[in-house]
Amino acid sequence: MNAFVRLLKLAGALYAAAVLAGCAARSVEHFYTVSGPLSVSTGADAPRIVVSPLAIPPMIDRPQFVVRASAHELSVLENHRWAEPLSLDLTHALVEELRKSPGGFEFAERDAVRPRTTPLELEVTISELVAGPGPSAPLRAFWVLRNRQKTCAISGRFGTEVPVQPGYAGIPPAYALAMSRLAEAITEGISHSTSCGESARANAGQL
Repeated sequence: MNAFVRLLKLAGALYAAAVLAGCAARSVEHFYTVSGPLSVSTGADAPRIVVSPLAIPPMIDRPQFVVRASAHELSVLENHRWAEPLSLDLTHALVEELRKSPGGFEFAERDAVRPRTTPLELEVTISELVAGPGPSAPLRAFWVLRNRQKTCAISGRFGTEVPVQPGYAGIPPAYALAMSRLAEAITEGISHSTSCGESARANAGQL
């Protein structure tokens, strides 16, 4: 009987040790955002540009971080995740950077405005944005600005390399910097073309 009791105690101790070892080995999940809090738009009388959700490559359109391990290998980091879908997070970040531009436009996300009050719509497609394996991340993007009647369009392509600080926590700030540079390129492209911009300004008071 004593041997049986000792066996039960030993089994219980082994089970408890296994549970504790499993808890210790379980990695902590980390959640990140590219964007910060959105500011309140104050350009009530300015012509409005609505920004559609960014289109991103399917290989990075997932909750986990995706980093490039080599020229032909990608790694999916299960314990480093985006707090919301990356496409929406990048859209938030881009809109916030566009709102800082001095171009005289009001920028808003598509779901935040009524379509009939929006004379211009900005669509952005990102073809490349993956950190690693070096100390930088490439951004390749295409954008197009159209009016509702599709009678005018402005478009452009943009590419840059943004520095990435060591560690996975350095990826979100790098992507935020990429959105800042993209916003600068877009506003510069819009300011150098008057076809859509002047039409929107002329109609701004009629909305």
